[in-house]
Amino acid sequence: MNATCPATTRFDRLPGLALTALLLAVCGAARAAVPVQTAPVERSLWRPRVRAIARVRSVNHVILGAPLSGRVWEPGRPVGQVPAGTLLARITPPGLQASLQAARTQLRLAQINVQRNSTLYHDGVVSLEVLQSSRATEKQMQAQALALQGQLANQVIRAPFAGLLNYQVPSGAVVSAGTPIVTLDGRGTPWIEALLSPMSAMRLTRTESVRIRFAGWSGTGRLSSVGHSARQSGLVAVYVTPSPHAPLLPGEWVGLRFLERPVFAFEVPLPAVVMQGADAMVFCDQGGRARRVPVTVLGTRGTRAWVQGPLRGGEPVVVRGAGRLADGTPLTVKP
Repeated sequence: MNATCPATTRFDRLPGLALTALLLAVCGAARAAVPVQTAPVERSLWRPRVRAIARVRSVNHVILGAPLSGRVWEPGRPVGQVPAGTLLARITPPGLQASLQAARTQLRLAQINVQRNSTLYHDGVVSLEVLQSSRATEKQMQAQALALQGQLANQVIRAPFAGLLNYQVPSGAVVSAGTPIVTLDGRGTPWIEALLSPMSAMRLTRTESVRIRFAGWSGTGRLSSVGHSARQSGLVAVYVTPSPHAPLLPGEWVGLRFLERPVFAFEVPLPAVVMQGADAMVFCDQGGRARRVPVTVLGTRGTRAWVQGPLRGGEPVVVRGAGRLADGTPLTVKP
């Protein structure tokens, strides 16, 4: 009996012919090879491509807040480009108009009182102290009316320069003094800010140009800066300087395509890569048996995959039938 065939003491009680037939069947199954097709591993360069959605920024960026507490009234202006001096919002404090009207009425009464006391003083009816007191009251009422008038004029928010408008609060919202109401991005020297994963940012090189796409327009830019640390979101800020004549406005969103530094890798057919959970592997034909090789997948394009691992150029890798293999499985290579 072939000593290489598996057998256990469970079969000791079987009749001799039955035991022999069973062991022959087991040995035949163990020797059965899996039909596969192979392809040679190719050593080549993998050039990763990173794409990102980024926003155009500018030096002329301002956040306009509420000058006083009150209700926000917007003029129904759509978000977009606005010229300098445009009325963006109006803040209406509760009771300001009524307070201003009351102050103006009190000022008129104080002015009438001053005129009356001036006449009576010249007639010798009232003293100089009474006239001076009425004049002091007039000045006090005038200062109060001017202060309220200043608040009324200060409730209007206008664009300090031409730019792209974005509202931060809806119309009708009640806000306190200093609350951001609108943002305005002007046409200063623009740059583009993108957020990338630390691994992608680490592989970028400043010698490569960056492709920029926006609303049917495409152009190039220059990678000007890469952040050294990730933000709280886990992403690294990357800054791109567009070409001087790029028709980009601050606040707009654009698409970027970065070209990373090429790395050496092994190119294999995509069906050769077998995934088991989070682990990737390929099976090589080593003397008629499958050799399991763990790999790291760098990327795929079409029907090809680029991997890194303990492989050799020209080594045959299983393309068809790899999903049925285990380490050491006999192979029958078919053309």
